[in-house]
Amino acid sequence: MNDMMGKMRDLLKPWMRGTSPLEIRRAILDDAESHVVAVGEGKKIYPYNHLRVHLLVPDPEERVRFEAVVREAWDLQREIAGRLAERGCPLPAGFAVEVVFDEETHPRYGDRRFYVEYLNQEAPAASATSATASQAPGAPTAAAGGERPSLELTVLKGVATQRVYELDAPRVYLGRLEEVTDPDGRVRRRNDVAFLEVGEINSTVSREHARIAWDAESGGWWLRAEQNASGTRIYRGGRTIDVSSNDRRGVRLQPGDEIYLGRACVKVGMRTAG
Repeated sequence: MNDMMGKMRDLLKPWMRGTSPLEIRRAILDDAESHVVAVGEGKKIYPYNHLRVHLLVPDPEERVRFEAVVREAWDLQREIAGRLAERGCPLPAGFAVEVVFDEETHPRYGDRRFYVEYLNQEAPAASATSATASQAPGAPTAAAGGERPSLELTVLKGVATQRVYELDAPRVYLGRLEEVTDPDGRVRRRNDVAFLEVGEINSTVSREHARIAWDAESGGWWLRAEQNASGTRIYRGGRTIDVSSNDRRGVRLQPGDEIYLGRACVKVGMRTAG
């Protein structure tokens, strides 16, 4: 009995003196919704297009568990967008939500395990300078107008027609099934990375989920979520970046990124000739 109680305490330990991930998620959504501004005549606006959610996770083991929760179960961008829609508030252009983990506390945390930075960032212009702004310092990049590296996409979670895809086309489609047909049986899309109609993980992948496109002007690959596809995220360097279907440009990819399509996941590699 004592051993069982000890194991239960170990499972609960990360949140014994805080709040549960579920409570934190709800508090974040409430906090984000509270920033809707009424401007008169029934019109409402949201003055921020970029939310950076900070989570206080000082313990390394706790961080591993919480990263899994954020990656697998949270979809803050979609849920916040839903809250705004319920309030009759249009979503600002380029709206994005990212989650970062902090090891040390900060006055902005107060007595909570999170705080949100509300930012208003300009949408990336179609230029090499602005396009690389979303890239981490020191990350490899191709020069604008330079040679297009090929993509190597490795399936980490889920079952697809291949485990590793080596792709040279300037545009790559990701989704469930190799061919997506309309009600009349006509093929309207062919997925280059195609998950099968099997298993619980694969069921979270939309038939038309996302696309990756090469932008010669910025010299980079960009991931864009398709309309009506939910749960499109990038896991990069300990943080999660939500990819909104409302963002027509998308998010620039880096080698080593893990792309989540629902609960399925592919890892990004890039290769240049020579």
